[in-house]
Amino acid sequence: MSWKDVPETKETPNQRPENQIQTDLIALNQTMKEIRNYQGTQIQLQSKQQIELTEQLTQIKQASQRVNQAFQKTLNDLNSNNETNKEQLVATLKDAQNHFNEQTKTVNQRTIAELQKINSVQQDNNNTLKTLSDSLSQTVQGTMDQVASRLSTEINQTHKKMSWFEIKNYLYAVIPTGLLSGFIFWLLTYFFA
Repeated sequence: MSWKDVPETKETPNQRPENQIQTDLIALNQTMKEIRNYQGTQIQLQSKQQIELTEQLTQIKQASQRVNQAFQKTLNDLNSNNETNKEQLVATLKDAQNHFNEQTKTVNQRTIAELQKINSVQQDNNNTLKTLSDSLSQTVQGTMDQVASRLSTEINQTHKKMSWFEIKNYLYAVIPTGLLSGFIFWLLTYFFA
């Protein structure tokens, strides 16, 4: 192996230019912004679904209040013991019961449908977040690999720059200085000791 005075500066094929790393970092930043925007959208969607569920619960409460009023009216009429009112009371109770059952069934169906929608949306969200997380991890890992590769290349180039010529120049500077210093100390100890 022979020493050369001029170091070789070849770029390895797996080394990426600085512009590529910068482009990857910009893409990583954009991905992180998209994740934040996606999370904000999901929070808004969940708030909307919660409002819809609250409205359905309000409808259930209103239907329950109407049925309770009808039952109270029926109880008041039963207390009056009017024979003519008994047929009317039975009809009112049946109507109130049917109305309550219909309202409850309708609201329950809506609630179940909304809960199924929420569940499917959350599963989709989880899958999307997992995909984004995997993509982000891959991008970060790729960027870290590029930085490590670049650093390794820079270290290798710096090592190659320390050529025989530089070593020779260093020795030319150090050896005479060392000899001169040794000679001066010898003279000092010879004459003043």
